[in-house]
Parts: sequence; structure tokens; C-alpha cells
Amino acid sequence: MFLFPIIYIISFVYAITLLLKKEIKGFYIFIAIGLPVYINALSVTYLYGFEKAIPVMQAFKEISLVFAFVLVILQFKKRPKLILIDKLILLFFIYSLLYLFLPIGEYNFFNRLIAFKALSVFPLIYFTGRFCKIDNININQFFSYICAVIIAAAFVLLFEVIPYEHLHTHTGLTNFMVHFYNAQAGGSYGLLYSFETESGLKRFGSIFSSPLELSAASILTLSILLGLITSKSNRIKFTNFYILTFFATLFCVLFAVSRAAFVNYFLLIYCYAHITHNKQIIKYFHYFVLLILIYFAFFLKGNLYDDIVATLSFENSSSIGHVLEWINGINAMITHPFGMGLGASGRVSMETNDNIGGESQLIIIGVQVGVAMIIVYIWSYALLIKTGLQSLKTASGKKKKLILATVLLKIGFIIPLITSYFDSFIYITFASYFLSGLMINMIVTDAETPKEYQPVSLA
Repeated sequence: MFLFPIIYIISFVYAITLLLKKEIKGFYIFIAIGLPVYINALSVTYLYGFEKAIPVMQAFKEISLVFAFVLVILQFKKRPKLILIDKLILLFFIYSLLYLFLPIGEYNFFNRLIAFKALSVFPLIYFTGRFCKIDNININQFFSYICAVIIAAAFVLLFEVIPYEHLHTHTGLTNFMVHFYNAQAGGSYGLLYSFETESGLKRFGSIFSSPLELSAASILTLSILLGLITSKSNRIKFTNFYILTFFATLFCVLFAVSRAAFVNYFLLIYCYAHITHNKQIIKYFHYFVLLILIYFAFFLKGNLYDDIVATLSFENSSSIGHVLEWINGINAMITHPFGMGLGASGRVSMETNDNIGGESQLIIIGVQVGVAMIIVYIWSYALLIKTGLQSLKTASGKKKKLILATVLLKIGFIIPLITSYFDSFIYITFASYFLSGLMINMIVTDAETPKEYQPVSLA
């Protein structure tokens, strides 16, 4: 268990060392290596009795972000040009910043600050990728780290599945979450309820904070893998490493037992086939769906069948809980269209058991800072996908890998954004928005550079 805090601390120290040398890769190394084990590193530290070290270790992610962001700002030689996506994300940041200083809502400044950090850290991550020197980013290296992490996660997961025992029962997760986040313990296996289905089936989280983050990491890695294996002519190039990565993502998403993520996983492959005009994958996908429907209609029985039917009919407690949270959040937004203040929904209110809305990133935004910011958030999100798809038509080399991977992960995260507190997954938030910033950075840089001066990409 001691490996979790060791990996986390070493990756942070190494990242800061590189950032002090003006190497931005220190930031993405920390994202890829340190953040996946973030919660387990903290819970094991707490388990070993080093409670006072927890706040310092929690701050590592913000410290690394500040170092990286300042490095990017110091490298400016002229005023950067902002496109519409940049302006929308900046607007979200500034608008929510006003809610930090205005006495709106029931929470004090400190709690509003915590809520602001949870809600609006993503613009800083985005702009770090958006304005860093793109030539200093080794896309293949970054993507390979992420693939290696999911392989490691699958290996750890194997040693959970075979004995059918949660790793998190040994990391002190429950006591840590109850002590620091006032989480509600009470699951059948001594963990939080997210580690089991309503029928009692175990859900596993491997090296990540929960099964939900494991499933999101699987989608993130699948998106990156599809970007890596796709050539300029949209042909698929396999290596043993890529094949191993694919099966690792499939293994992880299966045993995370997340219904939304499982559907998203295969929809992502379907979207990829349409984006790359791969008719063979589309054909096989249709056959696969037909077989699944036949199996479900005529052969599937037992708890899994009951879980699926209850989910589709919104009859199980999990689905009902989601719907009730959405209704409460929507009613709050109708009553307070400009928001109820930072902390009214999300992390802070969950800790005080006063949460309004939830189970949806969009509703959490709307309850805190108003309906207008939901529109801004969705608008910027849609523009990221649209801009990526438009640029993908002429992209090649590492630019194509980056754009394809980023567009796919943005598509793959649409359902989780609607059905979960998505930004609570630290690793996913940092990785996805840093990649989003990098994508726009590369698109804008290439558009501003005359073709005769554009280097030939060998990536």
C-alpha cells in the first residue's frame, strides 16, 4: 500500500523539478502518473497515521498547476490572441470568480473558495495547455504514459477480481473519506455505496478513487488509443502495446460495472468509425448490437437482467436517486436562475449534507452560478468538438492524433457530464482539459503559421 503515496510524491517532486527547468512536460507527467493514484495516496497516508501530511499532499495538484501556468505566462512574448472558445472559458472563470467575492449564498469565504476551486479550476488547466509552447509537448510520450497507467490499473484490478476482494478495503479509503469529506459509509463491503450495485455485485476501482473514475479513465484511454492507432489515411495500425492497452480498457470498464460508461465505451467506438469513415467497424458494430439485443431478450436472466430492466425503467434506487437530484436542482434553478452561490451544490454542500441538486455536472454548475453559465459551459464544450472535427479533415501526424483523441474523449464524456459529478474525478478533469487546451493551441498555431514555414510532422 505504501507505493501509492511514494508514486504520488515522487511524481510531484519530479514534475516540479522539470517545471523549474522550464520544461512543461513535468506537468503532464504529474497528470499521467501522479493524479491517477491521488485518493489512494491520501487514504494510505491517513491509514499510516500521517494525518497532518494530508493537506500538503492535497495541495500538490494546485501547486503543480500554478507552476505550470506561471511558466506558460512567463513565456509570453506578445499578447495572445483569443478565439471564441478561449473567451467563453475565460468568461466562465471570471463570472464564477465574482461569486467568490460577492456574499451570495449561505457559505463563508473559505467554503466559497473551496467550491470555486472545485468548480472553476478547469480554465487554468485549459489555458496552460492552450498557451504552452506546443513544440515542447511530446504527444506520443504523454499518450503512452496514459496507456501504461491503464495497463497497470488492469493488472491491479486482476488481483481484485480473482479473489473477489476490493483493494480499497486495505487502503483505508472509507475512514479517510468519512474523516475528510464527511462521506456516507454503509456499503455492504465496508466501503462507499459506489463500490457495489443494487443487487450486491461488487464494483472495483483498481488504483483510482472509485469504480466511476476507473470507468472514466477507461474511456479517456480508449480515446487516446484510437488517436494513436489511426494513420493519416484512417487505417488502423496495431502494435502489441496498443492491443494490450485496448484489452486493459475493456477489462477495466467491465469490472467497474458502470452502466453509463459501458454504453459510452461502445458508442465511442461507433463514433470513431463514423469520424474515420470505417465502414467495416460500423458493420461489425451493428452485428454486435443485434447479438446483444437477442441475448438480452431471450437468454439473459438473473440479477444482471433485473439491474438492466430496473435502470431502463428508472425503478432502481440509483436511477430514482439521480432523477430526484436532477429535479431538486432544476427546481432550484427555476427559483434562482442566477444561482444560489458557490457551495450550494457539489463538494462543499455534500460535506455538510445540504446538497441541492447533484448527480450532474451541469446541474451543479447551474445551482451555484446560474443558468447562464450552463449555457456558456455547453457552448464552449460543443465548440471544442466542432472545432476539432473541422480541423481533423486536413490534420496529419501528431496533430491528427491529438485532435482525434480529444474530440473522442469529449464525445465520450457527454453522458458522464449529465449523470455524475464529473469534475470530482481529478485525473480526468486535468487530463481532458489540458488536452483540450493543447488541441486548440495546435489548431490556432498552425492556422497562424504560413504553410511554407510549417514543419513536417514526423510523429
